[in-house]
Amino acid sequence: MEFIFEKAIPEDTEHLASLVKEVWKTITHKEWFALYPQETRHYINDLFHTQKGCIWKALDNSSGQIAGMFIATYPGIASDNLGYDIEFPEFRLFQVAHMDTVIVRPHYRGYGLQQRLTLLAEQELQSEGFRYFMCTIHPDNIFSINNMRKCGYKIVKKVSKYGGLPRFILLKTISCQK
Repeated sequence: MEFIFEKAIPEDTEHLASLVKEVWKTITHKEWFALYPQETRHYINDLFHTQKGCIWKALDNSSGQIAGMFIATYPGIASDNLGYDIEFPEFRLFQVAHMDTVIVRPHYRGYGLQQRLTLLAEQELQSEGFRYFMCTIHPDNIFSINNMRKCGYKIVKKVSKYGGLPRFILLKTISCQK
């Protein structure tokens, strides 16, 4: 199967929100997921308007259907920056990007879309000066943990987030380019 990867635009908001709702219905362990369907449209709109994040999408080349999406955010010195959890100094917080959310339609799983979307977002983020890529994953979500490890992420801490849910914080550090 072949995919086209594109950056999402504001006009994609409804399709992306529908994707989240569709996938949400199929998730057995809803506590693994931190983005809830009723919040999605507002969250995506906010990212487009504040420019504090980017969204990539994978399209099925034959049907044009959105197979998956990936959201990265730039928290800066906001209190939710995961850098605080691992005691980064303030100057590093501006170089942290959150690999925030990945959604893949069930029938497109197994094609490596989480990894491909992650690496695509990393390329863009690195070119914009981000050096520390961080995410949270529920400790039982071995699928996402393995995918992120394959992308070079390491578990650095176990914390309680999102209303008391257990999460691993994963980190990938990119060296400076000269």
